[in-house]
Amino acid sequence: MSYTPVSATADATATLYTLDMGALKMVIDASMGARITEFSLNGANVLTGPDVDSENYGSTYWPSPQSTWCQSGTGCWPPIGPIDRRQYTGSIDPATNVIQLTSGTALIVGFPDSAVTVTKQFTPVPASGAVDVTYTLSNVSPTVAISVAPWQVTRVQATGGLTFFASPDGTVSYTDRSDPAFTFADAGGQLWYQSSVVATDSKALADGSGWVAHVTAAGLLYLLAYPDIQPAEAAPGEAEVEVFTGPSADYQELEPQGAYTAVPPGGTLVWTVRWKLRPVPSGTSVAVGSAELATFTSATLAE
Repeated sequence: MSYTPVSATADATATLYTLDMGALKMVIDASMGARITEFSLNGANVLTGPDVDSENYGSTYWPSPQSTWCQSGTGCWPPIGPIDRRQYTGSIDPATNVIQLTSGTALIVGFPDSAVTVTKQFTPVPASGAVDVTYTLSNVSPTVAISVAPWQVTRVQATGGLTFFASPDGTVSYTDRSDPAFTFADAGGQLWYQSSVVATDSKALADGSGWVAHVTAAGLLYLLAYPDIQPAEAAPGEAEVEVFTGPSADYQELEPQGAYTAVPPGGTLVWTVRWKLRPVPSGTSVAVGSAELATFTSATLAE
């Protein structure tokens, strides 16, 4: 499959930025928190859109832990506006086709008088059939230190999907879970979740090994790879891999996180997630514990 030619373009209003790599395409909406709204192969988008849920769609970035967002009277929702859903300003490097978008200044409530910005950089890697998405959180406060972890939240179609990732100990903790349909199985050194309709909001947290995969009902392998962390490095109350689903809409969230890091005034926290999308070879078993699928995933990670 060809991942060339490569081009990066923006529409006339500098709202939608598009990275084309042969059969692979990524679209970023600068007006909606530089949210990735499309990651497609031959026109098949792996991400859900606002037709599924008007607010929770595509892929975004949050600082972790969620407890640092809490505001009196409103709880820990919604996410921080300037980071999650407000306008970013952007540019394209014509020599490299790298797209870069930067947020306005945001406050993290858990750190009074803090001030941060987030920059998202989208770098084509045609030799690997990948896009590197690099998130840089900059502490622009002159006096306030913060501690956060990077957190990518990506919504995919729940129906017919299969999510899996390698886990060193096979241990899963569940939150907001009362429906036994939301269960991860430990098989072959990996944790597997066959997407299903659940009765209540459900979330799983686990240690991983630097990647998480999801196969869609259409037979596309969506693969995210990032630096592995140890359980002790996760943000308080969080984990390297988190998966959320609920009954309100047909989407599921894949939520890898990086290391919880102290960021001094003037400092930055940089984290890169490599995105890949591949058709699963014909005849491959797409089922919990599939050795064929695990082998194909390992080969795709190595590309």
